[in-house]
Amino acid sequence: MLYSVYFAFLKLCLNGWDQNMTNNAILLLFAIINVVVLALFVGLVLSQYMQRHRMYQLFWSIALAMAFIATLAYVLMVIVGPTSAAGVVFFRLYYILGGALTPAWLGLGSIALVTGPRVSRICLVILIVLSVIAAALVAAAGIDMKALRQIAGTPGTGILQPTFGAWTLMIIILNTLGVLAVVGVAIYSGWKMVRRQSNVSGFRASNLLWANVLILLGELLNAAAGSFARFFGLESSFWLIMSLGWVVFYAGVLLTSRRPAPARPTVGMRNQADARGPIAPA
Repeated sequence: MLYSVYFAFLKLCLNGWDQNMTNNAILLLFAIINVVVLALFVGLVLSQYMQRHRMYQLFWSIALAMAFIATLAYVLMVIVGPTSAAGVVFFRLYYILGGALTPAWLGLGSIALVTGPRVSRICLVILIVLSVIAAALVAAAGIDMKALRQIAGTPGTGILQPTFGAWTLMIIILNTLGVLAVVGVAIYSGWKMVRRQSNVSGFRASNLLWANVLILLGELLNAAAGSFARFFGLESSFWLIMSLGWVVFYAGVLLTSRRPAPARPTVGMRNQADARGPIAPA
């Protein structure tokens, strides 16, 4: 009798474990898709930076690399067990890079699109300081282990404790600054278009406007991925919505690579140059 109860209990545990692992594997599949998408975009934007050495491409590469590492940390966390010692470390890394820092660094890229090196460097120093503070606060926050155990397929909201603390305020500040930077550049580009100024910092004003609209839409999709997933009742859709957000974001990045072609000299300009003749050396 005792052996029958024992084996029945063991069978129930194994079946439950197998079902849990199967569910986690399904949820991880979508997160892995996100990892692949981000790895592709990091490589593409970084290759653009290596060719052109534009600061905004460097900042976007850093932001995308943060998002890639954060998503990879999420996958590893679920694999090793969210409540294990390694799982907790992976969760904090995921939250620091993905939840706190990525949006602000994306916004820094937008600022670098339309400002000079001096302004970009000042914003960079400020963002580094805020990033260090945010990372320290998230690393020191408490964790609801019961909620962490059920994180697979969800964004992980409500796990860090206290629910609203210094770490929350810091994340709100960073995310708000990132969104405001993208919105500000989009408004600036639209204003230039209204004034019929065709070029802004070497970009077509229309390209710059739509680029930042797409970048903003991508950021908003990523920020709202958890809410959308809960609204549709499909927790596993969280990472799919994130992937869609990154695709939209990258579409905006592609628009920034389209610069106006240099104007060709007209026949009148060439005739004037010929009439002036060669310039004598000094």
